[in-house]
Amino acid sequence: MSDPSIPSIEIANIYKSFGDNEVLRDISFTAHEGDVISVLGSSGSGKSTLLRCINLLEIPDRGTVK
Repeated sequence: MSDPSIPSIEIANIYKSFGDNEVLRDISFTAHEGDVISVLGSSGSGKSTLLRCINLLEIPDRGTVK
């Protein structure tokens, strides 16, 4: 069993733009094993881009994904 105080995912100050369209701005959160997280937003608000950054399918312009 892993230590519950150690994050499974740590997102810090993620920024992502496509041309002049900034879709992620200063997104930060920490998730631990067993956490359930929902990502809500309107169409085009960056939900899929955030998930692609977490899965390393997109590289953030700034910030870290651990």
